[in-house]
Amino acid sequence: MPLPACIAPATLETVIGGLAHQFRKGAGGDMDAAHFAASQMLAAYHAETPDELTLAGEIVSLQLHTLEALSDAADPDLSLNKVLRLRVSAVSLSRESHKARRELARLQRVRLNGVTPQAVEAAAPEPAAAAPNLDDAVALIEEVREAIQTVRKSGGQSWSQSFQKRQTAKRIADTLKKKQAEYAASAGVQAVMVGA
Repeated sequence: MPLPACIAPATLETVIGGLAHQFRKGAGGDMDAAHFAASQMLAAYHAETPDELTLAGEIVSLQLHTLEALSDAADPDLSLNKVLRLRVSAVSLSRESHKARRELARLQRVRLNGVTPQAVEAAAPEPAAAAPNLDDAVALIEEVREAIQTVRKSGGQSWSQSFQKRQTAKRIADTLKKKQAEYAASAGVQAVMVGA
C-alpha cells in the first residue's frame, strides 16, 4: 500500500530517511532497499496525516530497537546483569511502542469519524489520553545503546565483576608491597648481624 500523497514529501522523506538507517544493515548497506523496507513498514499503519505518520515511524523505530536489545541479550557470553538490563530495556521500549500504537489508533478513529481532535478534547469530560512522550522514548533508546556499547567494551563483564577484579588486583599489589617491605627489613637485620 503506498503512502498517502496528502503528506508533504519533505515529511515523508524525513520519517522514511530516519527509519532507513535502521534498515541499512539488513539491506546490506543498500539505502534504496532500506528506504523501500522503511516505507513498506510505515504503509502497514495506514497513516494519512503527518501526526499519524510520525507516530507510525515512532512505532517502527521502537520495535526495531526492541528487537536489537533482545538480540544482544541472547549473547551467551554476557553476564546475567547485562542480559537483564537489555531485557528490561526491551520491555520498556515495547511498552512505549504500545502507547504509540494506542495513540495512533485514537487519531485514526477521530479522523475516520470526521471529528477534529480539538473537538474530541473539548467534548471529553476527562483529559484526553496523553500522547507518548517522545523524549522518554528517545532517552530509553539511548540507554539501550549505552548498555549495548558498555557490554561490548567490557568484554561481557558487569560493573560489579570488573570492580571485584580491580579490588582483587589492588589487594594482591598491597600484599606484595608488604611482603617486599618485610623482606627488605629482614635482609637489613641480617646484614647488620653479619657485619657485627
